[in-house]
Amino acid sequence: MPETLIPWPDLIAEARRLLDSLGEGHISESAYDTAWVARIRNPSKPDQPQFPDSYDWLLSHQHADGSWGAHLPFAHDRLICTLAALITLSDSSYRKGESEQAARRSIVYLNRGGTSLKDDPAETVGFELVLPELVRQAKALQIQLPYEDWAFVEGIRADKLARIPPIALYGGTTTLTTSLEYLGDRVALSLVGRCQASNGSFGASPAATAYVYMRQPDGSASNFLQQALASPGDGGVAFLHPFRMYDLAWVLRALLPFKDELSSYSSAVDSLFSYWTSQGMHDLKAGIVPDCDSTAVAAEVLQATGRRVDSSILELFEADDFFYTYAFERNQSVTTNAHVLSAVRDLASSPSHRRIIVKLTHYLGRSRTDATWQDKWHVSPFYATAEVIRSLVGLANELVRPAIEWILASQHTGGGWGFEDGTPEETALVIEALTVAGDNDPSIRGLVREPLERGASFLVAHLNDSPAPLWIGKALYAPHDIVRAIELGSLGRLSRATWASDA
Repeated sequence: MPETLIPWPDLIAEARRLLDSLGEGHISESAYDTAWVARIRNPSKPDQPQFPDSYDWLLSHQHADGSWGAHLPFAHDRLICTLAALITLSDSSYRKGESEQAARRSIVYLNRGGTSLKDDPAETVGFELVLPELVRQAKALQIQLPYEDWAFVEGIRADKLARIPPIALYGGTTTLTTSLEYLGDRVALSLVGRCQASNGSFGASPAATAYVYMRQPDGSASNFLQQALASPGDGGVAFLHPFRMYDLAWVLRALLPFKDELSSYSSAVDSLFSYWTSQGMHDLKAGIVPDCDSTAVAAEVLQATGRRVDSSILELFEADDFFYTYAFERNQSVTTNAHVLSAVRDLASSPSHRRIIVKLTHYLGRSRTDATWQDKWHVSPFYATAEVIRSLVGLANELVRPAIEWILASQHTGGGWGFEDGTPEETALVIEALTVAGDNDPSIRGLVREPLERGASFLVAHLNDSPAPLWIGKALYAPHDIVRAIELGSLGRLSRATWASDA
């Protein structure tokens, strides 16, 4: 990378500022969760919301076309956010004139139809559970909408619930707790308290917590909601709070090129290690259950920094042909499996590790679409494809080479990669993947050198842009700290690749 882009000391300084500023996790607000919080009525003034700033946030964040959701018109996100906001506004007399006008615009949007749900590469989290309940609520309010267009989701909902033992619903915090609002009027209030975390939340979800709180108010849930609102401070809430465990894992992984030059890196790794348990990475006090993805990412960081971890914990998530992210999931995550492979491939050889490497190499080979991969946690194919390249390079170059050729053919004239004219995050993901591939396979260096220079120039020019919500939660979101770390880390890794600036 040309030294004139960002000198190494400046990259270090930016990485240090980011690492030292990490708090509970900085992610973008969700119209879906904000709509649920805005529903809560003031007990002393029932015609007013308990959290008026959240209601005001909804009214000020409606798109010109009448919808709510991320800027990217991802159908699942737009539908779930718009329906939730519409129900909140239609069932309230607060700011009545503005609410009615906003509701009418959203009804027109929903009846006009947009991108088909079936065109999206993945669903938002819990979509198959919460959409049918939102439909029931909208019908109860006699809102005229194209309900038949969404009827097929009922079959997906039935399939999802068939995978979950009934005892799991009220047996404590599980992945289902995050979407408890799907129960509607069917919640067992005498049992639901078993699912509440010590921080007052239900599955770390403002939406699920607001849902239970409206039916069974308690002080700890109220405190949680106030804390979730305090993070952005403008009335909106994120789909998950806190986000610190995930922030630490992904930020530290992205900043690995700087680990020896950041004085606070080691203490941040210690904080990450505090979430490591015999069940994998989790924070049950915050309502966050173990998952394979963050466990694999954390394992990679911990191993790279000399912490001894028992990699066999990953086998808790192992199925016959792949690794699942969470229990009871309907479909697998390509990037979770890529992260497991990345965590295991550099460990000392053993029968278990060799078995996992073979299994996941075959799984990733079967999971591609043409030369690329798509994932359930991110809307961009560049995310999944970049993560798979990192995991497979040197193991299955016959899969890596076509993916790199696709990436090179997809670069915009301005140097970026991704949606519209390119986004900094997607461009950084590609830079990281191409650099890792070049580090491991000298035969591709000549192919990627010039595209990397153009990509780095684009990234530096847009380094201070606000990140686009490309990550998939219950709505699309942007994990600001993680995206920033990915951008800085990719430039750091590229600047260390001396071959990238060879003549």
